Amino acid sequence: MKKNWLLTLSGSLLAAMLVTGCAADDEDPAPPEDTTENDTVEENVEEGLNEGGDAVEEGVNEGENMLEEGAEEGENMLEEGAEETDQMMEEGNVDDNNKDKNE
Repeated sequence: MKKNWLLTLSGSLLAAMLVTGCAADDEDPAPPEDTTENDTVEENVEEGLNEGGDAVEEGVNEGENMLEEGAEEGENMLEEGAEETDQMMEEGNVDDNNKDKNE
């Protein structure tokens, strides 16, 4: 009878050791997640958007400046053309008057 109890207890102890031994995790734990990489990507995206927005604003400002300069140049050209036309008209009138006097 003592042998029977000894086998029962040793069998139970063996089963408990197998269960705990098989349940143990031998693998190394996973490294912690690196959230700085995600933060860096988000920061880079934000920086890119900001730089793109700045470039668009600069382009719009340059375009407006070019339009203003072009309008000023156009006005100056019109004024010069009007002055030249006036001079040509006066010269033409003088030439016509001289012809009339010569005839």
